[in-house]
Amino acid sequence: MTHIQQIFIQNLRFYRTNAGFSQLAFSEKIGLSPNYLNAVENGKNFPSLDVIQKIVDVLNLLPYQMFLETPQPQNKTQKNEVIQLATELKQKVVKQVDDFISTYSTLD
Repeated sequence: MTHIQQIFIQNLRFYRTNAGFSQLAFSEKIGLSPNYLNAVENGKNFPSLDVIQKIVDVLNLLPYQMFLETPQPQNKTQKNEVIQLATELKQKVVKQVDDFISTYSTLD
């Protein structure tokens, strides 16, 4: 097992228990068998990217948080703030591109 896999497993247990889920309840919530989740948490299996996405969605995390050396609980408000900032940045970039196109499309 790689160091990254160990970190993921540690964080999965941390975030799952921090959210108040038993293995059984969490496996039901993410649509996987309890045996599979147990095998993941014991390092016998490693989840696919699709499963990792389900895990972070249920735990209301951003994917990178599952791979941090020190897990950091993040509440829904913080996640929404990050999404809001990214949305604002996207709007600014789109406006700048639109302005650029408008300026240079009129030149002959």
